[in-house]
Amino acid sequence: MGADRQELAGLDEALLGAPCTLTRDEVTARAGVGTDEARAVWAAMGFAEVPPDERVFTERDVEALRTAFALRATGLVDPDTLLVLARAMGQGLARLAEAQVEVFRGQADGMTVEQAYEAATAAADDVVPGLERLLVHVWRRQFAAATERSLATLTVGHPVLAVGFVDLVGFTQTSREYDAGQLQRLLERFERETSLRVTACGGRVIKMLGDEVLYVTDDVAGAAEVALETVALHEQDDSLPEVRAGVALGPVLARLGDVFGEPVNLASRLTTEARPSSVLVDRVAADALRDDPAYELVRLKHRSVRGYRALRPYLLRRAAAS
Repeated sequence: MGADRQELAGLDEALLGAPCTLTRDEVTARAGVGTDEARAVWAAMGFAEVPPDERVFTERDVEALRTAFALRATGLVDPDTLLVLARAMGQGLARLAEAQVEVFRGQADGMTVEQAYEAATAAADDVVPGLERLLVHVWRRQFAAATERSLATLTVGHPVLAVGFVDLVGFTQTSREYDAGQLQRLLERFERETSLRVTACGGRVIKMLGDEVLYVTDDVAGAAEVALETVALHEQDDSLPEVRAGVALGPVLARLGDVFGEPVNLASRLTTEARPSSVLVDRVAADALRDDPAYELVRLKHRSVRGYRALRPYLLRRAAAS
C-alpha cells in the first residue's frame, strides 16, 4: 500500500515549510501579479502545471512570486531576463535536489512506504533547515566567484579558456557487468576525484555527463594536468576503467553556467578520437604547451570527424625524465 493523503500532506508541509492551503489563482492574487505572468515564471522554474482548483501552494509561494516580480520592478531585471534566471535556477536546483534525495534514499532500504514517509517527515525539521543554510552559503560563495570571473573578462569579450573532457572508456560494457550499487560507487568516485583535481588546478567543473566530465581552466597547463593525472591514476588502479581525454584552447561563450563554442566542440571530438589512457589536444593548445619542458607533443595524422574534415590532433604526454 502507498502513503495516504494525510501522510502526503504531512511530508509536504515538513519539506515546504508551510501547509498547502492555496490554489493557483489565490497565490497570484495575494502576490499581486498576473496569472499568465506567474504561470510563465512557474514553468520556467521547471514546475508542472496544476489544475486551478488544487490546493498545492503555500504562503511561501506567494512570497517567492513577490520577490521575483520585485526584482523585475527594480529595472535591473527585464521580463525576459527574469525567465532566464528562473530557468537557470530551476534546472540547477532540480538536479541538486535529485542528488540530495539519492544520498538519503539508502536509509529507507527495508522500510515500507508508510515507514519511509514517517521517517522522512520526522527528520525534515532537523535536516531541511541545515541543508537550506548550507545551500545559501555555497551559492553565495559560487556567486562571488562567478562575479569575479565575469568582471575580470568584462572588457575582453568572450574569455579564452582551456576546455577539457575526461571520459570513462568502455562505459557501456562496464554498466552491463556492474550491478547498480557498483556502478553508482564508480561514478561517484570518478566525479569526486576528477572534480578535486579540477579545483586544485583553479578550474571548475561545468557539468557531469554520466561517464564524462566537462571542465574549464584559465590556463591550458591546468587542463593538461587534470587530464594527464586522471589518465595515469586510472591506469594504475585495476579497480577503475581506463579513461581518455581531450583538451582545446580558445574563446568560449559562457551562458547559464555552461560553455559553448569551438573549443568545446573540439575537446569533445578529440576525446572521442583518443585511444584509452591517452590525451589529445588541438593545435592551439599544442602551440601553448610546446615550450613547456614538462610535456611532449606528437603530431598525429589529420582526422575527418563530425564538423571537422581535417582535424589535426596532438598526442600529449609527460616529458621523459632526463
